[in-house]
Amino acid sequence: MYMKPGVGVKDIIVSDKLCKGCYLCIWACPWDVFEISKERNWRGVKKPVAVRLDQCRRCRLCEFYCPDFAIQVIIDEEEEKMLKEVEEKYEKPWLPRVEERDRIVKEGVWWLED
Repeated sequence: MYMKPGVGVKDIIVSDKLCKGCYLCIWACPWDVFEISKERNWRGVKKPVAVRLDQCRRCRLCEFYCPDFAIQVIIDEEEEKMLKEVEEKYEKPWLPRVEERDRIVKEGVWWLED
């Protein structure tokens, strides 16, 4: 599902205790949300900080790529509920058509005859 920038994102938290400064989150983020902090944490690491939260599209790649589970994307629950309702109403009815298309392509038939 396509997400508008910044929709439903309240905050992105990077844990001081868990982050080791590998910066995989910065590398993984296609929307350039993170920057390296100027200050060091108690471990002596300049941890990533979400400075462009308005560009976040909730793909959560930062969470998935973090090997230490140090990142948490906080979303607005009401916004999430509304988006799930839209998905149920408009996107899920297309799934059987996609599965049928995949079946036809898998069989090697590239055209349909009437």
